[in-house]
Amino acid sequence: MKFTSCCFGIVLAFCFIWPSATPAQSPAPAATGLAKDNPGGFTPGITLGAKFEGSYSSDGGVYDLGSALGYNFSRHFGVDLGVPFYFVSTPTSVKNNNPGAASGIGVGSFFTDLRWNYPNKSLNYSSAVHLTAPTGDKKKGFSIGHATWNQTNHFDHAFGDFSPFIDAGVGNTILDTKYFHRPFATYGYNAQFNGGVEYDPGKFSFSVAAYDVAPWGNQTVISRVFRCGTAKCSGSGTSTNRKGFTSSNVTTGGADLTRDNGYNAGVDYKPVGYLDFEFDFSRSIPLQLNSYSFGIGVDLSWLLRPRVH
Repeated sequence: MKFTSCCFGIVLAFCFIWPSATPAQSPAPAATGLAKDNPGGFTPGITLGAKFEGSYSSDGGVYDLGSALGYNFSRHFGVDLGVPFYFVSTPTSVKNNNPGAASGIGVGSFFTDLRWNYPNKSLNYSSAVHLTAPTGDKKKGFSIGHATWNQTNHFDHAFGDFSPFIDAGVGNTILDTKYFHRPFATYGYNAQFNGGVEYDPGKFSFSVAAYDVAPWGNQTVISRVFRCGTAKCSGSGTSTNRKGFTSSNVTTGGADLTRDNGYNAGVDYKPVGYLDFEFDFSRSIPLQLNSYSFGIGVDLSWLLRPRVH
């Protein structure tokens, strides 16, 4: 708790002084949010922003400061690049099996996002390609030791203040979301789906959704809460233990190793145009795990943008 409180204070201050990404940009984004929030598409020009977010569960706490610099070439296409900084707290139950698994911090993998946005009265569509380089520390779970890619798609339609939405994507790693920063990272092909509805009457918005992760082929799980004690991290054989990340740094197995599904709920509060607060809950059914998440986003682009009076 002391570690988490200290990190929270440091990073919260950092968010307001470190120039960085698009509004509330996650270092590992799911599909972009509701297009009704910006019916004209992207604002052309440079984007700067930062977001501190993370999840706490009985299997550990994973928090990151995402910062990036971007450029919107038009109202429909933009690019950002940056790197996350991780803060991980390891539960006592894991430390008892691995004395070296102390809570730690470190730089994650360099990322770049290619983003498209096509708002429309009939059906809003946005998409992103998320690419990473293996620059983070694999022993701490801040990298999987491979370059990764994910392509995500988002569809929604507004009925007044209600917006049903569907997210669908594919890649060679499972993306973290604002609802669930996993205490592990994965390497292996998978498809991710998320569908629900958002209610947005004003400064507060509320969402509920169900998600599904459908992997195929060989899968590798790299723990963020159990440290690798050797120079080279490798699995000790195939496994079907979905909780293997609490007792091994690297676990390998078939598709069932990373298959997941569950439901999410969240509330978002935007008091002013450049500041965003999120509080979220996620329940993973196969892992029998409840995660409580938060996000604090600062959009410096909004502050620098000329205002029309």
